[in-house]
Amino acid sequence: MIRITSLPALIGINTTPAKLEITQPKADVDMHTELPKVEMHTEQVKVQIDQYQCFAEAGLKNYLDLTKDTAQFARQALLQGIERIVRQGNELAAIENEADPIPVQSEENAFELFNKDYNIETIPKSRPKIDFKGGTVDIKVHEGKTDIDVKVNKPQINYIPGKVEIYLRQKNSINIEYIGEKINTIV
Repeated sequence: MIRITSLPALIGINTTPAKLEITQPKADVDMHTELPKVEMHTEQVKVQIDQYQCFAEAGLKNYLDLTKDTAQFARQALLQGIERIVRQGNELAAIENEADPIPVQSEENAFELFNKDYNIETIPKSRPKIDFKGGTVDIKVHEGKTDIDVKVNKPQINYIPGKVEIYLRQKNSINIEYIGEKINTIV
């Protein structure tokens, strides 16, 4: 009898995996900013109140106007006095009239001051003049700007290749043994 034993060939495989490392450095950013500016110029409001006419109506005038008014009043009183004196002189000169003008003229001249009308009024009658000057606002806006310079850095790649080692762990073999006593060698 023949016994055949065989051992198969065994292959050993050792693998080292590949490594891939990728790092991405941050981008270099250079930024310059010019801030916006606002220029504001204001002129305050000036209020001018002219109350001269109101004060003048109350008798508080400046010297020039007071002098003019007094001169005008005096001229008017002078003309009225001359007119009265001429009229009364003409009445006295008219002797052809039978009437005696002296008592009438005496009464007129005596009570002349009392024949005036007096009244109460509110003063001032006119309103003050109010003027506004200025009050302007000038706004100028200067736009800001931003300059950005970006330098993108390349990724850093580190690649370690993997390895595959193949070796023969066991050799194949065939072992043929004869078990028994006789070999028949006739074929």
